[in-house]
Amino acid sequence: MVTEKMIEQRMLLRSAALMAFVAVSGTIMGIVSNSDAILLDGICSFLDVIIKGMMILTSHLVAQETSQRFQFGYWQFEPLVLFLEGSFILLIVIYSLVSGIMEVLSGGRAVEMGSAIGYAIGITILECIYWVYAKRVNKRLKSNLVQYDTISWTVDIQLEAGIFLSFVIGYCLKFTSWHSYAVYVDPIVLIILSLQLVPSTVQILLPATRQILGMAPQGTHRRVQEIMDRFMETYHFADYVSSVQAYGHAKIIEIDILLPKDYPIQSVRDFDRIRDEINEEIGGQPLEKWVTITFTTTRRWMARDYTLDDDDE
Repeated sequence: MVTEKMIEQRMLLRSAALMAFVAVSGTIMGIVSNSDAILLDGICSFLDVIIKGMMILTSHLVAQETSQRFQFGYWQFEPLVLFLEGSFILLIVIYSLVSGIMEVLSGGRAVEMGSAIGYAIGITILECIYWVYAKRVNKRLKSNLVQYDTISWTVDIQLEAGIFLSFVIGYCLKFTSWHSYAVYVDPIVLIILSLQLVPSTVQILLPATRQILGMAPQGTHRRVQEIMDRFMETYHFADYVSSVQAYGHAKIIEIDILLPKDYPIQSVRDFDRIRDEINEEIGGQPLEKWVTITFTTTRRWMARDYTLDDDDE
């Protein structure tokens, strides 16, 4: 039987193989054409291959649920991998931006436009085909890793399309009275692409950082509270406290329920039935959540009650 985790791992493996091809061809073409912009794409692609390999390993680990060393599972590895990816890209962006500015100030760089244009259009078409395929598969799969993987492909497609468009303009400049400005095309493209990478880098870094820091997702927090408010009315609990933490699609949910000292239900089996009802109401895949529900008549055994701000996410 093919599980969702197996499909996720296959998608990441295919993505890594294609990105490895892009990395090798981009690095070679960057050297041959003397283009720093293409070389930047090649280096970014090599980093992406490493990150995709880490994503595949993370997907395998998460599927194992727990181990003796990681007794609460491997969910924390998912945002950690995404944080590393965003950090690496950010470092490359800063380096490339500085390099592009320095080259513009030093008089530009001559590039073999013809080969660069052919490479850019071929790789752009190839990456667009895979991007459409990955988006279609993930509509059903709903994998957090595949979702962020498609973001990296979106970035790469933008890079390739930008290189193609700019080098076409540079090639056309050679046949005009503006031919002396053609040497500035590559460093300007490098600067533009570096700036273009910033939003996508932030899109990866911010949620990953929030999850590594253990910041509670407000949407899930509110949903759990709405569910528990209904159970409060049904079972006449005295109070409850819920705590939520997210790692990718995985959620850690803890609910402490305060019972009146004369609460009529005393059987452990009855409390287990209530736990099952709450867990079923929360929903989600068993491998993507860790739900702990406790019952007590003493408030000191309950966690601290937090109210999230409206702008938290």
